[in-house]
Amino acid sequence: MIKYSDLQDLCLSDLKRLQGQVNDLIQGKQIIQLSKIKVGDKVTVNHPKAEGEFTVVKMNRKTYTLENMFGRVKCSIGLIKPVDKWEIKEAV
Repeated sequence: MIKYSDLQDLCLSDLKRLQGQVNDLIQGKQIIQLSKIKVGDKVTVNHPKAEGEFTVVKMNRKTYTLENMFGRVKCSIGLIKPVDKWEIKEAV
């Protein structure tokens, strides 16, 4: 783990490079986590304007198109969370 004092010693260009690497790593892990989601699967969105459960309609590399009974939403992968299969079975 990098300490805050170590980060203060870095120059601005090194910090920007580190920021880019961290953002790429986060995005890569999100893509791996969501790689099991397919069209037709149920997901939830972590955003106050898009509450509830959605169905995946279309998948792009960085965005998913989701749909529920109120309409369609285009959503970034960072806001999507897969619904646990057990939750679906319990609700039925």
